[in-house]
Amino acid sequence: MYESQDERWAAVAARDANADGTFYTAVKTTGVYCKPSCAGRPLRKNVEFFETREAARAAGYRACKRCKPDAL
Repeated sequence: MYESQDERWAAVAARDANADGTFYTAVKTTGVYCKPSCAGRPLRKNVEFFETREAARAAGYRACKRCKPDAL
């Protein structure tokens, strides 16, 4: 589950808390990474997905202050 880009985007659009911890979203325009259930609403074209928080940080993103993805 949540393996394809489309499945992951569907989870983000639905704010699916069941997806939290299975992948992370990063928003190119803000430089933050989030849990899939985050209340932020980025445009799809600005989102990339990461398997881990560490991978998102290595790509230059910081943790979202709204959903606090490091607090899992």
